[in-house]
Amino acid sequence: MKKILQYIRNHGAWAFAFMIAMASPILGPLAALSPLYPLAFAAGTAVVLLTRNLRISLPMAFLVLACAASIILANPLPIFQPWVRLCYSLLVFIVLSPLLSSPTLEEFRIRLYEWVMRLSVFIGVASFFCYFAGINYMTTFYKASPGTAGLFGGLTVQSMLLGPMAGVGFIHLLYRTLKEMMTYGTLSLPRLFMMLACLCSVLLSASRGAFLATAAASGYLFFMFLKDKPHQLLKTGVCLLLVSGAAYPLMGHFASGMISKQEANEKSGGTFSSREILWNDRKREFLDSPVYGVGFASQRIVSYAVSLRTGVIEPGTSYGAIFAMTGLLGGLPFMYILLTNILKRPFPRRYGAPVSPAQATLVFFSLHMVTEGYAFAAGASLGAVFWCSLGAAAAYRHQIHTHPLEIP
Repeated sequence: MKKILQYIRNHGAWAFAFMIAMASPILGPLAALSPLYPLAFAAGTAVVLLTRNLRISLPMAFLVLACAASIILANPLPIFQPWVRLCYSLLVFIVLSPLLSSPTLEEFRIRLYEWVMRLSVFIGVASFFCYFAGINYMTTFYKASPGTAGLFGGLTVQSMLLGPMAGVGFIHLLYRTLKEMMTYGTLSLPRLFMMLACLCSVLLSASRGAFLATAAASGYLFFMFLKDKPHQLLKTGVCLLLVSGAAYPLMGHFASGMISKQEANEKSGGTFSSREILWNDRKREFLDSPVYGVGFASQRIVSYAVSLRTGVIEPGTSYGAIFAMTGLLGGLPFMYILLTNILKRPFPRRYGAPVSPAQATLVFFSLHMVTEGYAFAAGASLGAVFWCSLGAAAAYRHQIHTHPLEIP
């Protein structure tokens, strides 16, 4: 226990505590601690505002102003409580995003990102073992129905959380594996096993969006690390194809839920038939009000009547939601912020790594947000992980480390 506490102190005790608050809405065993989630962001905002020498990100500030302007100009329905949700989102932006920054805050965001990555790996690996132990936490201990908890959520409260969290864990482990191979020429077998466990958890969750985002982010990492070695890149691609073909019978067992879901969707009319109604709604909203949108955290076209009774929003896509809710005023700065943090080289060339680990995570989210609408959902834990990754990506570019890639 003493060694564990020392490890936590050495790698950011406050960041660890904040990670626990972020994990409370994700992990079933921590569900009782979920009130800590908003309290942590409220307290974190107070600390940030008291920090000296703050820098303001103009693109992020413009995004916040665009969100406020969309509410004023569009006058959305009160049931959606847009001002309350904007204030809640502002807490998340202040703590996690590059909206306000300083050397101290950037170090905290990197530490927090590292802890969130450890959490993602833990979720992926532990849920893999839970599958063989017959433990689906929410259905086993809370008797939740599959309609509420999803097909298999492992230790998480919902299978649609397990998929992206395990996918992020896989991408982080792949980043460390490629970095180790390119720097030292070594390969960690325990890490390879953890990668396999995380990938199996993605498949078991039956989240097609998480699986596709994991595959795309993996391809991005291989390309970025090997783009200057085309022959090695080609050999790696061939090996991956061969390994995938050989492992297909085994992986088919773990992917049975995903395959069944895909077959059901194709019978319903298309690969993403469950999302197409929502995507069309967001498209129509954007076309109705392309400049300032229909209002932050609001909807004008509601396909599900329950939203008008509860105010709960199901946008179906983050990009569609951002452009529909805030129009071009909010959508363009958001895309600028996302793309610049993905594309800019974070380290001097002498460090060797072409991207930071947070950039790899952002590539994952940039694909996953096509099918899930959490970017502006302050209460959504995946939204917090996304903004945490974006804040860390910006911090990596600004921080000057002797060994910036040494992530324990």
